[in-house]
Amino acid sequence: MAEQSQEIKEISISELDPRFVKNIENAEKSLSKNPDYAIDICTTVLNKYPNCVEVRKILRQAQYRKYGKGSPFAKIGASAKALMLQMKAGGMIKSGQALEVINMAEALLNDCPDNPVAVKILITAAEAISYFGIATTGYQALVQYSPSEANLLALANAYIKNKQPDEAMQVCEDILNKNRANGEAQAIARTASVMKTMNKGKWEEEGSAKDKVKDAQEQLERERLTSSTNDDETVAKFVEDLKEKIAADEQNINYYRDICKYLRQLRRYSEALEYVRLARKQPLGAGDTTFEKLEQDFVVLEVEQARDTIKAELEANPDNAEIKAKLVETENKIRQIKLNNAKEQVERYPNDYNARYELGRLYLEDDILDEAIKQLQVAQRSPKHRLLALLGLGRAFFKGGKYDLAVEQLNVAKTESKIMNDAKKEIIYELATAYEKMGKGDMAFSEFKEIYTADASYKDVSAKVDYYYANK
Repeated sequence: MAEQSQEIKEISISELDPRFVKNIENAEKSLSKNPDYAIDICTTVLNKYPNCVEVRKILRQAQYRKYGKGSPFAKIGASAKALMLQMKAGGMIKSGQALEVINMAEALLNDCPDNPVAVKILITAAEAISYFGIATTGYQALVQYSPSEANLLALANAYIKNKQPDEAMQVCEDILNKNRANGEAQAIARTASVMKTMNKGKWEEEGSAKDKVKDAQEQLERERLTSSTNDDETVAKFVEDLKEKIAADEQNINYYRDICKYLRQLRRYSEALEYVRLARKQPLGAGDTTFEKLEQDFVVLEVEQARDTIKAELEANPDNAEIKAKLVETENKIRQIKLNNAKEQVERYPNDYNARYELGRLYLEDDILDEAIKQLQVAQRSPKHRLLALLGLGRAFFKGGKYDLAVEQLNVAKTESKIMNDAKKEIIYELATAYEKMGKGDMAFSEFKEIYTADASYKDVSAKVDYYYANK
């Protein structure tokens, strides 16, 4: 028997042979008084129609009715049998016997539904032949055993595979209500939102197909125009259009993304902040770290915009002491906001290496060297930030007069930087400068010369090389 690779279409009870439909009706009626009878009926039907998930759900109810509170001895015995099945299930699935494995797992659940190992076997076999509906019933059972975040995420993913976006979004909302920073739940929720929008079966509930096509075309046209024009008037019209859409459907997160993008393009940061904060009050926006970061960005941009206005005032009145003081105050405010944002990000997401690097960089700018070193040492673990973090560490040690430590970090950065680009030139320049401070002129010259042979116009390396040759 060959493995089935295409996705299997579920069937409903109404699509079964009429005789089976009548039997299932009787099975449902007997759930309370005679669950064994219901189990027998459902098992018989599923042998012929394994992709009827509705029947499998009735079977699961019957299993729990029969089991009741159960006994620890029954659970131990069932777990032992499940472990024995687990040892051979993989081989059976590979040899095309996934359906047999599903039936064997269900037989174990008939005896004891409180059997996570058996459920996981059922899930693995079902997913192997694209029976995602069956897999979903398994993940539901796992959540019933243990509603952990991991199990809930697995269930949400199963709903996505089974094209059940509403259910997936509900699970993600439950997760995000408890842990707003769960990136995986945010990603699944976004996928579900897109799936729901694109699912033609849902269009009639949300509006006519004609309206949906029109909305999609409008969004594509906005993207096309804004990517090729700087016409503020056109972008402003898009903003007004999106304001109306948000008023009509305030939970549509995609509208908030678009309006924030366009308001940013128009430099209308205060308005953008209002919409970001409104988005974060929505179920799917509350735990979206994208909006969290946007809010931080717009707060900074709003103050920077005010600073630019003050700079313009100062250019017109260069001797005005009050404006000068206001500019200094605003610059300090910007720096403090950035520092607070970075601290908050690190506290909330300690494994966010970008946040670690940003906080270390800001500490370094303010000459808070010990704190800068701590953050940059963590940031260097990330391949993406490693070279910049090593350069930052070199500068921090240099500023602190620890030139030998600076040389160590900068040499590592130089070795790991394979291409002579601006970043590597900067690393080598800092390394040469550290050698100069250590009184190692020849070693400093060797580093400056390496830059000189690649780019004689870089900073003052030409003058340094000329000075060395003139004083040999």
